[in-house]
Amino acid sequence: MSRVDDTAAQPTETPDNEQSTDYTTPLPRRFLATASGPVTRITDHSDETTERVRADISIEYSIETLEEFATFWGFHDYRSWKRAALEALLERQEPDAVTYAVDEDDLEEWDVTVDGRVEAFAGLVETMADYTGRDPSCRDAIPHQIAARINGLTDGRQTTDDVLTEFADELHRAELWGLGAHLALLNVRHAHHEPIEQQAATLARTLSDDEVSR
Repeated sequence: MSRVDDTAAQPTETPDNEQSTDYTTPLPRRFLATASGPVTRITDHSDETTERVRADISIEYSIETLEEFATFWGFHDYRSWKRAALEALLERQEPDAVTYAVDEDDLEEWDVTVDGRVEAFAGLVETMADYTGRDPSCRDAIPHQIAARINGLTDGRQTTDDVLTEFADELHRAELWGLGAHLALLNVRHAHHEPIEQQAATLARTLSDDEVSR
């Protein structure tokens, strides 16, 4: 199970004249993407030579805005979810003049997880309910399904628990996402006095399997 950062995300400042295109929506609690595995590190030198080196790397990346959450949420139903998430992470890690290449054999060895505390999921939905940015359906960074949930919250058609349940139900089934989604779903169902025994037993088995595989 990946470590989840419990520090609050800081607001992302955007100049007023760029709000229409570059505005981002900070989350009160961050999610954390972790990944580790082999790459070929390709470095272009100033003398126009190229160096290729095999290496094992580890990545920790904080997801601090609604727009970045939407990016990684979008991978939950991809057939090639690991490739998509890893490419997104590597793009955010590559320094100048360096690229990372991952072939299919390398990809099999990678562990990639996105996770968040129960409070991170709650903060996500609260942020959506208080959304005051541009019409989310007009912003490329927010998928239509998330934009519809924002609109449902802001016009009263959905409650925060409704939307939290939808996210947690989607993500606890996804291989990319960690156990925080399971816990968020358990928490909201328990708060509504719904049966949780079966899901709690499934979570316990998952935790046990994780311990055995370490």
